Amino acid sequence: MFGLLHAQEQVTMVQASLKRAALAVLLALGAAVPAAAQAARDTVPDPEDSRPRGLVSREELMQDRLRRMGVDNPDPAPHAPRNRADSVEWVRWRTAANRATGRRIIVSIYDRKLWLINGSDTLMEAAAGVGMGVVRGPKGIGRADFSTPRGRRVVLAKEENPLWNPPDWHYYGEHETVRQFPAGGIDLGADGRVVRRGDRLGILKAGQFDSIPAGRPLLFNDVLYIPPFGTVNRKIPDVLGKFKLDTGDGILIHGTNDPLAVGFWGTHGCVRLFDDDIAFVFANAPVGTPVYIY
Repeated sequence: MFGLLHAQEQVTMVQASLKRAALAVLLALGAAVPAAAQAARDTVPDPEDSRPRGLVSREELMQDRLRRMGVDNPDPAPHAPRNRADSVEWVRWRTAANRATGRRIIVSIYDRKLWLINGSDTLMEAAAGVGMGVVRGPKGIGRADFSTPRGRRVVLAKEENPLWNPPDWHYYGEHETVRQFPAGGIDLGADGRVVRRGDRLGILKAGQFDSIPAGRPLLFNDVLYIPPFGTVNRKIPDVLGKFKLDTGDGILIHGTNDPLAVGFWGTHGCVRLFDDDIAFVFANAPVGTPVYIY
């Protein structure tokens, strides 16, 4: 037993000696330890700025999409005014929004945010997609202004499961050769003729009219024809999400089946929200609600 205790004491003495030696080394190094630690911190990338190789941010995806669309400036919707005239308009409508009372919707183009406010209570704050600004449009229409306009608007109408009636520029970006649908229809030779009957387009052959499905492009003889307004062929489902609020002049607040642009400058002038956010706005902003955009 005595021999065992003696051995344990020796082990304890050795451990203590090693600890003292290690402490002496650290004290001898002195300022070298903090300096080395600082150097290590300086060479390690900030986690906020780094991500695994091969991954890209949503912002980079948006920039790539805009470049492929022919947008000259990949960030045409800045976070602050670019010139005096822009600044004056921004201050004017921001001031009007801040002075407004009652239930209202406020949209900040620079912050890419939407607020639903009642009196002094903020009922909701949401990320919002806003317009791309003035860009080089698709072939056939030249430069186009896809800005979200500042000012005071009003919710004129609301609709569930809305259909999108795209403007002409939508079709110009879909195919190399694009033309308006001719009043006399499209001659298909032995296959008949594409004509309009009421709110439908279809192929008329040997007296038989066969409707063209709404989702089918009017692509004949390598030409994409633009469906006339008022036809079901002009209406596209799902693009506007499940709800829309119409503020007039084609400027909508709506959902989307393409959430990438929410929070960015990726729309053609409308204000785009995630599904849950537009559902809340739809339920809590009645027709007549003022909308301030600055």
